[in-house]
Amino acid sequence: MYRIQRIRSAAAALVAASLLAACGGGGGSASSPLPTTNTGGNTPSTGSAGPSSIRWGQRMLQQATYVGPLTKPVALAMLAQPQLQNEAGLVTYAQQASTPGNPNYRHFLTPQQIGQLYGAAPANQAKVAAYFQQYGIGVGSWPQNLVLSLVGSSTQFTAALGVKFGYYQYGKERFIAPIGTPHVDASIPLAAINALVPIASQVHNYLIRPSTASFGPGLSPQQVARALDFTGAYNAGLYGNGIGLGIIGTGPIDPTDVPYYGAAFHTRVATVSLIPTSPLFINPATLPALLAPGLPATGFTLPPPDTTPASPNFAACNSSGTGVPNYQTCNLEDGEAQLDTETTASLAPGVNENFYLAYYSICFNTSTATFDNANAGVTSCPAGETLVDTEGISIADFEIQQAIADNRSDVLSLSYGGGETNFGAAYVGPGGTGLGPSEFAALAAEGIAVFVSSGDTGNAACANPAAGFYPTTPCVSYPATDTNVVAVGGVNLPVDGGGNLLGQITAWADQTTLGGDGTFGNNIGSGGGVSVLIPAPAWQAGLTLTGGNPQLGGFRGIPDIAMDADPLTGQGFGEYIAYGGTIGAVGGTSLAAPQAAAQWALVLQACKESATCGNGSTGPYSYRLGNPAPLFYQIASTPANYASVFDDVQYGENEANQNGSGAPITGCCFSTPGYDLVTGLGVPMTGRLITAITKTPVN
Repeated sequence: MYRIQRIRSAAAALVAASLLAACGGGGGSASSPLPTTNTGGNTPSTGSAGPSSIRWGQRMLQQATYVGPLTKPVALAMLAQPQLQNEAGLVTYAQQASTPGNPNYRHFLTPQQIGQLYGAAPANQAKVAAYFQQYGIGVGSWPQNLVLSLVGSSTQFTAALGVKFGYYQYGKERFIAPIGTPHVDASIPLAAINALVPIASQVHNYLIRPSTASFGPGLSPQQVARALDFTGAYNAGLYGNGIGLGIIGTGPIDPTDVPYYGAAFHTRVATVSLIPTSPLFINPATLPALLAPGLPATGFTLPPPDTTPASPNFAACNSSGTGVPNYQTCNLEDGEAQLDTETTASLAPGVNENFYLAYYSICFNTSTATFDNANAGVTSCPAGETLVDTEGISIADFEIQQAIADNRSDVLSLSYGGGETNFGAAYVGPGGTGLGPSEFAALAAEGIAVFVSSGDTGNAACANPAAGFYPTTPCVSYPATDTNVVAVGGVNLPVDGGGNLLGQITAWADQTTLGGDGTFGNNIGSGGGVSVLIPAPAWQAGLTLTGGNPQLGGFRGIPDIAMDADPLTGQGFGEYIAYGGTIGAVGGTSLAAPQAAAQWALVLQACKESATCGNGSTGPYSYRLGNPAPLFYQIASTPANYASVFDDVQYGENEANQNGSGAPITGCCFSTPGYDLVTGLGVPMTGRLITAITKTPVN
């Protein structure tokens, strides 16, 4: 889900600064026990029956103050979810395809099969597309048919949705949202519009930069590899060779930094490829009656080059403070993206690394409130028009949809999220369906493993210090709570210069990080707790928590596993290394998730080369194992295997002293023997994990 983030006009700049939002081929075979028909799907109404009820993220407006009406047209972009044939069925099938012992285990689908069996039926897809196209709104899609991309002006969306737009204030954030309730005729099979209400302050990455210089350069990749038993896999020739590892990009990277990072630590690194995100706009040749003349072929292109310290405007760009970058001239390197690529490329140096980064540009005529469709994907506009563009985290769902569509990455790492009851509620509909669950289910149904940061603010992911909002109810982060991902928490990793553990691994929390003071944004600790939106998956059923942790009560608990996240023991990373940038320690579960993704890439290489690991699976991606979470819990269900594979973290907690008042949220969460809501099952050790899965010893 997304919204155009920037319009280069004075009126739009006021609000665009804060506009953020959440968010073929291969696999399966005709001989697999795949569903051939769809039953139990959604059946849209037909004929005119008054306005329909659609999901549109209105919950955020309950916390905001209305300021006034929109004074001039602005450009908007969002995702429309047509009524799918069987949303719940897709989520269910994804879990079946990832669960050992299920008849559908490792019988993975292609994007086209997902679209045919579970996505929007062609008639629904066409009807929703035609509806928005009649108002001049650009419409695009992907082969999985889960969403349609919409690009238009506020004037066009007012006509299409029957609602005007206005300014709202949420703390220090001002944004544009509907005044009233958007609606379409009930004959239009539209289930949801995502990003009608932007949630800029509610979605963020989970990178923690130490507050003092005492953290030093950070651990080397070699130290981390030794501590987490990557070296055992390396000794067996396992480096992730031939495995596709994808990063869902939060912002731009400088591709030269990864090889410089490898040189700085004298270690081999993977090659990173930039993957553009490009929905396929409805083609006039295939749907001539539905396409308004002149709609853009595409507005999605490769992003402009990063602004480097060698650029004349770097200093001004870096200190402008406007929050409204001109991406053509002010496209600063993103620290989160660099962390993700450097971590995975150094720990799994044999992978084919795919960096997904969405970038969109089109010229917009503010006087006529229309797009110049002949100038989409451009770098400059004719006189009288302004270039609208956006990039990275604000359109991350485009990246996820692209990863589903191209099906080239076997593993994905995702290091962002937001509080479930605001950010998550915009993604998750009734019964655990909606845009988020459907796209992560699609990835799992293709066999793609997804690792997501569990958060850096303990059990208080819904807090918003910038807005002065400190809820007292425990809150966890979405999409970490999604059923079809692995939520990765954080630990302190005490090692010597060679990477040998000096003592027990403990949970990352206030008491382990010397530089933290317990305030938000300064080293709170591993995100974890109990979901209020997502039902507990079968592999978490029967868990009994101890040590003061709340019981799951039928809902999803996070995290599932944990990796290094404490800045005190964090891995080193650098920005602008090619231009003299320094390498320093970094932490947060933004570090833990890519470490886990790199580990899984080594597991998949071992499976690919094993004589027995591929048994029961079919297609070109027969080595894929789907969502790893069920396997982790299956291993942990046997005491001997659990003790062999996992370092069971038993010390630490993640209560958060939110505002420095000394009054933490109570009731959650504590590290205990076995599964807990701070570090999950604990830290899987790479070589031993490979042995448990492939049945082939790795030393």
